[in-house]
Amino acid sequence: ISLDGNRVWVHVADVAALIKPDSPADLEARGRAANLYLPEGTVHMLPGEITERLALGLQPISPALSIALAPLSNGDFEVLEFTPSWVRVTRTTYESTETELESSPFNELLIIARRNRTRRVAAGSVELDLPEVKIKATIDGSVIIRPLPSLESREMVRELMLMAGEAIGRYSQAHDLPLAYTVQDPPIEDTSLPTDLTGAAPSIMWAKRRLMQRSRQSTSPGRHSGLGLDVYVQVTSPLRRYLDLLAHQQIRAYLAGGYPLDSAAVTLRIGTADAITGALRAAERLSNQHWTLVFLMQHADWQGEGIVVENKPGRDVVLIPALAWEAEIYHKPPRPLDSTVKLKLESVNLAERAGRFKII
Repeated sequence: ISLDGNRVWVHVADVAALIKPDSPADLEARGRAANLYLPEGTVHMLPGEITERLALGLQPISPALSIALAPLSNGDFEVLEFTPSWVRVTRTTYESTETELESSPFNELLIIARRNRTRRVAAGSVELDLPEVKIKATIDGSVIIRPLPSLESREMVRELMLMAGEAIGRYSQAHDLPLAYTVQDPPIEDTSLPTDLTGAAPSIMWAKRRLMQRSRQSTSPGRHSGLGLDVYVQVTSPLRRYLDLLAHQQIRAYLAGGYPLDSAAVTLRIGTADAITGALRAAERLSNQHWTLVFLMQHADWQGEGIVVENKPGRDVVLIPALAWEAEIYHKPPRPLDSTVKLKLESVNLAERAGRFKII
């Protein structure tokens, strides 16, 4: 990300510069669909050499697809240009940037990001704030679980990435360029829940998440209700998601005056990626459950806090923030929603991927 006067640039690794449609690397990436992220390591979609050559900031000068936007005071923006480029990148971390948000250019970028988020919320986006953790299985057999803090720097980058995806969507729609648009139907209606979740209690966000519809990719532009956007394309991760790489290939061909793939070819690639991505996400979910339980087995005396997020007949659903784990506690009468309880690990059944906790 860079700031040039009133112009915001979002630079994305130019993977399509090397990975051409139907090349051996493209076919292999298509067969993998995305990176597979497991606590014991990552299985990459593309060879490591590609990452070394193309990931921004790993070389003195990096090739990029650069997207220029002109932010407006109402949170919207004008799409100015897309161009292949060479960029010099300084790499940093969310934690380091968090301490610099009051200085330029981060302060200006943060204001732009906040305005964009306000615009999306007004358009009905669903902004969930539920616990997340990073799980790592080390080579010596121990498991580390680290909660991910909610950082404004992370949200700033997310908003600017969403702006880039929306910009590509608008451009592609205007020029009839076939891409994999990401669309999402509205959540299942529940009038008891607020539409604006800003500052909402954990039980409200928990209930809202259960009503969310699954997002999907289509060559037909459509609204993404969860993001509050009328059009959106995932384009910022071509090193780790195949459909992002596909978008770059299409844009590159169009900008060069070549011949992008037609809708039928894009649809075929969407179907292939979708079939594989579901298996990847399931593998990640099951692996995270497994290693969380291994962590608890290694800490048999574990105690911590839980938040009651749902009442079921005869039991409460408790969210454990330190583990990003849900557990059912049998209890009568039900405890108040959003009340905090002190929990102690009771037992682990690794084969069933189940952990039992009791209130202390």
